[in-house]
Amino acid sequence: MESQQIINEYIEFLWNMFKYDMDVFSKGWLYYWLLIPAMFYFVFYILKWIVLTCPIWMPISIIVKTLANFKSDKKSDK
Repeated sequence: MESQQIINEYIEFLWNMFKYDMDVFSKGWLYYWLLIPAMFYFVFYILKWIVLTCPIWMPISIIVKTLANFKSDKKSDK
């Protein structure tokens, strides 16, 4: 598989998951009983999207932390 094909399939997967979540959030049963099911699904939704988008934000986070540590090490050397 080419890298462009992998990226396209990953984006398509994220799009399908987003459409599914919006479909679930549009169901009436989610808003019965004082929004308790909606609150639980929203927590699940947040955790799910943290995991699904991990390949996007984790490398950026690692690079930023590495650069911050490098910068703080340079300041402490002075």
